[in-house]
Amino acid sequence: MRVTIALIVATMVVGAALAQPVAVRPGDTLNISVLGEDKLSGKMVVSEDGMIALPLAGGIKAEGCTTADLTRLLTERLGQYIKDPQVTVDISVRAPLKVAVSGEVKSPGIYPVLPESRLAEAIAASGGAGLQADLSRISLVRSGDKPLVMDFKRFLEQGDETQNPLLSSGDHVIVALLKQPPNACQVLGQVVHPGAYEVTGTVTPWDLVAKAGGSLPGANLQQAVLRPAAGQAQVIDLEALLTPQAMASAPILNPGDILVIPGFTTQIYVLGGVKNPGPCFVRSDARLLDAIATAGGVTETARLEEAFVLRASTTSAQAMRIPTDLRKLLMEGDMRLNIQLRTGDTLFVPSRLPRTGRSLWQQAASILGPLAYLLGW
Repeated sequence: MRVTIALIVATMVVGAALAQPVAVRPGDTLNISVLGEDKLSGKMVVSEDGMIALPLAGGIKAEGCTTADLTRLLTERLGQYIKDPQVTVDISVRAPLKVAVSGEVKSPGIYPVLPESRLAEAIAASGGAGLQADLSRISLVRSGDKPLVMDFKRFLEQGDETQNPLLSSGDHVIVALLKQPPNACQVLGQVVHPGAYEVTGTVTPWDLVAKAGGSLPGANLQQAVLRPAAGQAQVIDLEALLTPQAMASAPILNPGDILVIPGFTTQIYVLGGVKNPGPCFVRSDARLLDAIATAGGVTETARLEEAFVLRASTTSAQAMRIPTDLRKLLMEGDMRLNIQLRTGDTLFVPSRLPRTGRSLWQQAASILGPLAYLLGW
């Protein structure tokens, strides 16, 4: 009976949320239709800075708008060139939310979750809570707000949906330990053994990382966050603290402090003639050589001189195609070609594939999927 009531309440909450107008987010795919104007119609991905661009209409800030808002804006702008334009806009694909999960979970990290996901989905994405997790004390840290402490155990046992809140992109879920040693600090995120460690005497962030077994290869040490028991959180560049001069001025930890070591949050795609094709997470200042290294290097069949980067355009409906002669970069050391990458970039390295009756561009289109549409293939 208790479970049935909880399910009814959850259904009512979700139904009410879906009834509200949905705001457009970066990464959403919009389906724009202008009656009788095929060149102005099609699918368009909202850029990282929240913009879309349409011929005649120009650039439009789509982030935060509803589909009704965008329909009205496009109708007004296109009406300057087209008599009584009939415009419809809908969201065909919602961009996933990116949520960080750390603490006493099986696989801490940053995970994509579906829109309208709740706390339970974030914990599940990380492999579930660990054996020593205190489910009655799960912190939800949201940018600009005070941390919310959720009694997730109450949700599991009583179906209290208030303890299973909706997530927002950028949320950080911290699952606490059941017991912490006295005078403890926590280190969470990309370390070998995240958890609470007793600190005595003078302890710096690097001392705490060492207690946790060191950082993992995917740790973004330049963007570590120190959340003191009292005071404001601050970003710390742990790599900069390795110099003797900086070590003398390193912050001293106090009991109750939390040190969070995030992973790299810039996602790119490396496809084609590389050893490990697919999505990659790299540091925010990553360049072509970093992407190739992350993908395991190029294969023997790679056509290095034909490589290119696809990048979403903020001024056009089509993606930009940036030629990148990897042969000159890798063989001749021409570092001018080692361009910096952006979130969402796709590096495609063609390879000598078996004859399939399809052109190289057709093969690329089958791999790139929706990105091929943006190129007009």
